Amino acid sequence: MYRPGILLTGIVAGLPSWVSGQQSGWIEDQVNATMCSWQGLRSSLLRDTVYMDGGFLQWTPGMADGSYGVPTLDDNPLGVMYTLNFSVPFNSSTNISDILGTISKAPNGGAANNIAPNYYDGAMLANDDQFYLYGGLIRRTSALSPPGADEVLGYQAFQYGAEKESFRPGFIRGDLPDDLTRYIAFGGSANAPSENKAWYFGGYRSPSWGPIYQISGNDSTNPTNVSDSFITLDLKEQNSVNWSNTSLPDFIPSRANPSVVWVPVGEQGILVVLGGVSYPAYNNPDVESTNEAQSLRDSQGYMANVGVYDIAKDKWYSQPTIAGPPQLAMGCAVVAIAQDLSSYNIYYYGGYDGLHANQDFNDDVWILSLPAFMWMKVSSGKGSHGRAGHQCVMPYPDQMVVVGGSRATKGQGVDCLEGGLLQVYNLTEAKWQDSYDPDNWNNYGVPEMIHLMIGGDFSGGATMTTPTPTGWATPALASVFATTYPASKITTYYPYGSQGPVNGGRGSWNGGKGGTPSWVAPVLGVVLGLVFLTAIVVAILLYRRRKLWWKNRGGSQNPTDEHTHRIRSWLIGTGGEKAPTVTTEDPSSRFDELESHHGTPMRSVGYPLPSPGPQVTQYEMPENARFELMDTSQPLELSGDGLNYNDVITKYSQLHSPSTSSPFSTFKSPSLFTGTVSQEAPSSMNSSQPVGAGAGAGAAAAVAGGSIVGPQHRPDSPPLGNPGPSPRPAPSPLRSGIVSDMSRMSERDTSHLRNLSNVTVSSTSNTAPSLPPSPPAIQTAFGSLNTGNDGHAPPSPSSVIDGLDGVDYLDTYHGRGFVGPSVRGPSRGSNATRRSVFREHSDDLGDSPTHPHGR
Repeated sequence: MYRPGILLTGIVAGLPSWVSGQQSGWIEDQVNATMCSWQGLRSSLLRDTVYMDGGFLQWTPGMADGSYGVPTLDDNPLGVMYTLNFSVPFNSSTNISDILGTISKAPNGGAANNIAPNYYDGAMLANDDQFYLYGGLIRRTSALSPPGADEVLGYQAFQYGAEKESFRPGFIRGDLPDDLTRYIAFGGSANAPSENKAWYFGGYRSPSWGPIYQISGNDSTNPTNVSDSFITLDLKEQNSVNWSNTSLPDFIPSRANPSVVWVPVGEQGILVVLGGVSYPAYNNPDVESTNEAQSLRDSQGYMANVGVYDIAKDKWYSQPTIAGPPQLAMGCAVVAIAQDLSSYNIYYYGGYDGLHANQDFNDDVWILSLPAFMWMKVSSGKGSHGRAGHQCVMPYPDQMVVVGGSRATKGQGVDCLEGGLLQVYNLTEAKWQDSYDPDNWNNYGVPEMIHLMIGGDFSGGATMTTPTPTGWATPALASVFATTYPASKITTYYPYGSQGPVNGGRGSWNGGKGGTPSWVAPVLGVVLGLVFLTAIVVAILLYRRRKLWWKNRGGSQNPTDEHTHRIRSWLIGTGGEKAPTVTTEDPSSRFDELESHHGTPMRSVGYPLPSPGPQVTQYEMPENARFELMDTSQPLELSGDGLNYNDVITKYSQLHSPSTSSPFSTFKSPSLFTGTVSQEAPSSMNSSQPVGAGAGAGAAAAVAGGSIVGPQHRPDSPPLGNPGPSPRPAPSPLRSGIVSDMSRMSERDTSHLRNLSNVTVSSTSNTAPSLPPSPPAIQTAFGSLNTGNDGHAPPSPSSVIDGLDGVDYLDTYHGRGFVGPSVRGPSRGSNATRRSVFREHSDDLGDSPTHPHGR
């Protein structure tokens, strides 16, 4: 019966030595390679991974034009071993790079040379944790000497037994005892992981027991002589394995390529040897049997009478069977066990007679059911799909996977396997399936054809428990089958998690002790530590970035600190209008004199002086630039943000709400600056001085000139007294007030803008606060203001501006755009302990009809 297979294609783009593809024999214009056939490989299953090594691996080259070349033999120069992990699903369209992993037997992944040459045939003797490569044929070469007769190569995938702190998976070298040699091939092998034992049965050797090589014209190195050795490998101690060699009894004939299986019957289980061929045709260069007639007589009996070996008692038996297949060699066999242990069914697939390689190979599946020892063919195939020289493994109790093999050589070339390199067979349904899925499996059920023959059902219940009609060869063998094998010794590793790794299996899980792997804790600690450190670094970087961002913006990191924000919004709100340049020309001597008496220096803001002199000009800032004012005082809050000039006037001054109580009222509660700094007591201020009497002609002239109008209210100071002998006249109601538009600002900010000290000036104290250091002296037309002998400043000359007490540079600058009635009176909202020390006159400000306001 034809069934779809799994085609594995290795697409290698670029280098022919890519580890998962063809390693040698690449030709011009070749772009990929497909596994064609794989004959004479050796394999074993370690836990969840099957390891495959050696053999004749043929690759079909894919050409650039889409055609395919003649299959090419890959001699595996890199010593690559392939792995197939059963946690990976596959089907007929799966690519080889998605299926097979690789392990290099050569040091550092280089050329294998004579360290790990490629072997054809041989065996992989293993338990669940390690294996040894034994026997087989290597290619003879004069360039390198072959490995020694007593050398074997092993591989440790997992540790077991005593804890080994320095254990690492890898290859190891071993030595054989004196009575053993590696020069043997074409034998049969079996593994019993629960017993930590493996065996090699029979095979062929050279006439001298000397070196053997792949078949050539030199008969002295060809395996032409049968070997009656039976080799046992004890793997109980991982680093101290024990090899032993015994001879087969005469009634158990040696042969070439039989199939040997371990069956869990008796104290330690039994071995069953079936099939094989004597005088094979493939052990000589002529590919013809040296005694075909004898081969036919002998080989027919290898299926009719099977050898049984009781491991516990080291004893052989020959048990007849019923209705067996014809002679077959180079097939494969696995054992499936009924759930109630009432039957043990050995499945045998493929192979050929070992004599005629040009005839179709076998494609049937046969079952030998024990203890009935009855044969039954459960699947029939076709010759074109048959194969030989393959291997079989069981990933699950109900599934068999066939790996490799080759077809009959009917022509000069090599025919690739029909259906692909891998085949999957369902043991319960006795059918081939086109895919493998690690999530789809079940317990083994006895096929219908078998339980109809031996009784019972799918779960077991066989009623035929003795060989019929032949009976037991000896009562001793019956007693072996009557002994139940301790199932607790058997360890299973299925089910397998889907989508597992493909290279080298899953690795060591805590040295085979089970539970959480030992590497989890340190790896997890390192990972969590790195995550923690990364989080700290990220937090620091974010903090520094936020700090730099606030610094570049000139802002505060405290969201509740609105002082800087409001000042900045007020500055921004002034728009892009060009502010007038303020030119200051101060009489240095007068400035110094007033400073020596703790007075406020008088400045002329925006007006030319009576006579020219050296000037210090303060140029305006760039239109869009903003600069911070130097201050170390406690920031004060300003309400509002994003205000322009008019908004500030509207919100922070009282020009917008004229009083109805007086025709001169423009401010609600301005403070009145009415006094001058007394010669006798320059630091004394009188806050109760009444409004002066009248203004002189100069005042009227000033009103007429439109520059300075009316007495001014000081938002931060009450009226300053004037001890002069004559009262000033009341201001004309037509005079407009030149007032500060900063009346609603806090007194600390106002004092800062006026260059006053932060010290409170009390109207009741006798001492004025110290002023900031005086600027460099400037020569002016005013000359020096010399102090008298008593140390007091001389009286200021009277002018028309004397009636306009309280005019300062802020009032003058900001008042230029406002003309209207003003009123004098005490300020209800001002600080009673704070008084201004400003005394400003029209002469100082240059306020005269001949000096218009502004530039």
